[in-house]
Amino acid sequence: MNTEDKYQEQINHSKEEMIRWLSHENELGKLPTKIECTQRFIYNDMAYFIFKFKKGFLSNWMLGICGGYETEECSHCGHIFSQYQTYNETTEKEDSIKIIEMIMDYWRKRAEEYSNNNQ
Repeated sequence: MNTEDKYQEQINHSKEEMIRWLSHENELGKLPTKIECTQRFIYNDMAYFIFKFKKGFLSNWMLGICGGYETEECSHCGHIFSQYQTYNETTEKEDSIKIIEMIMDYWRKRAEEYSNNNQ
């Protein structure tokens, strides 16, 4: 499979994952009305996909990310999230990196707690 095909496969997979995550009862609880992948970027040697989505026809676009894809893989490391903040095209990458770092910090703290409780 060539690079372009792998890239498209990752986009499709990340979009499906984002829709599945947003549809969960603890999130939107339904399918987003609209969803679009706006860009792919590399962070910490992993590919991430930025999405803008709407929870209703008249609602504002919101930001979501999915990723942690290795170059040749079509499964992500679990970084899928939205804070339901308004999507801003000019800051989408910086806003997405903040979400990724928040997720990484959360799991780093959980690992430290686990380690401390099992010593």
